[in-house]
Amino acid sequence: MHIRLPGARVSLVVAAVGFFAASVAYAAATVQTGKVTKVGFASPAKASDFGWNQQGYNAAKAAAASAGAKFQAITNIGYDKTDVILRQLIKGGSNFVVAHASGYDTIATRLARKYKVPMITYDVPTNLTKGYVSYITTSSQEGAYLAGILAAKMTKTHKVGIIISAADDNWYKMSGGFAVGFRSVDKTSKIVFATVSPTGYDDAAGGKRVADSVMAQGADVLFTMGDNASFGYLQAIGSANVGHKVWMIGDIGDMTPIDKHHVFLSSVLWSFTGTYNQAIKDINGGTYGTHGYNLSLANSGISLLHTKYISAAAWAAITKAKAQIMAGAIKIPVTHNAGAVQKLIK
Repeated sequence: MHIRLPGARVSLVVAAVGFFAASVAYAAATVQTGKVTKVGFASPAKASDFGWNQQGYNAAKAAAASAGAKFQAITNIGYDKTDVILRQLIKGGSNFVVAHASGYDTIATRLARKYKVPMITYDVPTNLTKGYVSYITTSSQEGAYLAGILAAKMTKTHKVGIIISAADDNWYKMSGGFAVGFRSVDKTSKIVFATVSPTGYDDAAGGKRVADSVMAQGADVLFTMGDNASFGYLQAIGSANVGHKVWMIGDIGDMTPIDKHHVFLSSVLWSFTGTYNQAIKDINGGTYGTHGYNLSLANSGISLLHTKYISAAAWAAITKAKAQIMAGAIKIPVTHNAGAVQKLIK
């Protein structure tokens, strides 16, 4: 998940000056439209990552189609061109923009207020602005709890792993949820917790290296969180030669289409479609920017991927736990750092 904030960099070029001048004139004439007629989408990486960027792109496109709106996406923009790209989407007629990275929050909020064009960002409730800015959070720990139950049902070595690509709040939440779910079934098996690096989101080589290390410690089910680091996890697990089957549980998206070695057991899926649909309805109804949106099991924003590798008995246990979480009978602690995760692992 691209939650990181980019470092201070100056990358404006002379060619952008004319664009900004035109944008200033455009801003003066911009007025908020009552109905969403065009959805704009901007993401830091390509919409082919089987994860964060692809899930967001597909959801925004589907929401636009459902609303009868046009759709314009500009992907793989990184973080240096955020201001230019968001202005480009606005100038191109988008009257609802998905700024699909937490690192875009500050710029998206400023431009939404300036141009009076609704934008949706991530994780920062203080940006809420009536009519123009709302945000998305997740209860991803709920899906991770179910993944923990699945891992406990699948392990043969009685050792499992949690790998996060970066020091990311959502990864910590999911790691804690997984640990609690696993311990609800298995009180004694070892859980190995590892991090690629503080900002290793897109470090595929690092993902492979850390996955190899965790498997060398005997883990035969790995719960992995990454962005592009996930490609490294999949490569390592798919080519593992450790004397036993090793399974991968992913996050956000579904890597089944590229799983050549039949190791992709499941994934904690994030679906933004329902949220984008509701955001468009709220914009059209005049209530946008008065509340945030949260992905959860209850609204199907969070779910656990059901694959052919999961037994009927394991899925029945998962389904039962899901119902208990939704009913409030199971309370999952929210962990925000590695130390909190380690306490739940023990």
